Amino acid sequence: MSTIGGVARVEKVQLPSVAVSMRRRPPLPLSLSRVLLYVVLVGYGLFSLAPFLFAFSSSFKTYAQVLSWPPSLLPNPATLDNYRFILSGAQLFPRYILNSIIYAGAVTVLNVLLASMAGYAFGRMEFPGKNFFYLLTLAVLMIPSQLILIPKFLVAYTLHLTDNYGGLIVPAMVTPTSVFLMTQFLKTLPRELEEAALIDGCSRFRAFWQIIFPLVRPAVTVVALLSFQGAWNEFLWPLIVMSHQENYTLTVGLAFFKGNYVTQYNLVLAGAMISIAPLVIIFFIFQRYFIQGLSTSGLAGR
Repeated sequence: MSTIGGVARVEKVQLPSVAVSMRRRPPLPLSLSRVLLYVVLVGYGLFSLAPFLFAFSSSFKTYAQVLSWPPSLLPNPATLDNYRFILSGAQLFPRYILNSIIYAGAVTVLNVLLASMAGYAFGRMEFPGKNFFYLLTLAVLMIPSQLILIPKFLVAYTLHLTDNYGGLIVPAMVTPTSVFLMTQFLKTLPRELEEAALIDGCSRFRAFWQIIFPLVRPAVTVVALLSFQGAWNEFLWPLIVMSHQENYTLTVGLAFFKGNYVTQYNLVLAGAMISIAPLVIIFFIFQRYFIQGLSTSGLAGR
């Protein structure tokens, strides 16, 4: 502090910030346990990716190269004939892709809408029998899906939903898992968000659609990804409910490349790569919201 003309002046002293000091601090040496942990994780990651990488490489091989022994990791030479045959030579394969897109897309949209509405009712509203119906919804999670295949088919047959998109979409348009995730996430939001709108005369549906629904993007992403993945990979139910080959989904259509005596493994692997490509692309695009939604869906009641 100095005096100028009788007036005290406080000189500004610049102190090193914590962030700067931490940034200048040399990195801590890796301990042996951490090095071993990284080695185990990297080894496990490579071990998990090995089948996928081998299948991807084999999809560019000929039938003779796939069956060659010892197996080679890289195709020599690489060929695109497998993909050309599947996308153009196999006449029904594009139809299988279209059926899977319609099925998975409709199930995803319906699960997001219906599960978010059910989650809003269970998580933010009070009505008689609320806890009973919520526990009943959770109890459905403990029932194996194979146990209800015959009753579900009989219901679909009675309602004339077999061998059409309705038989695929209606039984899967809302799942207990989706309702549970949306309910748990909606419980974490403060109730004052829609109470102010309700006091101002906003309807319950408008408060949900314009105020609450935009805030549940992480949970919506989780529900959408899980619903799309479940419908896209579903094999048993489309095989049971569909009777004509042109109505099969992609997973069921891939089974037709397996014959009674010869299995065209090169075509099966190429078709499998086409089948998993949308899932991989969608997951990496929405990975951040997916992880955020899973980490916050269980925080209700904290």
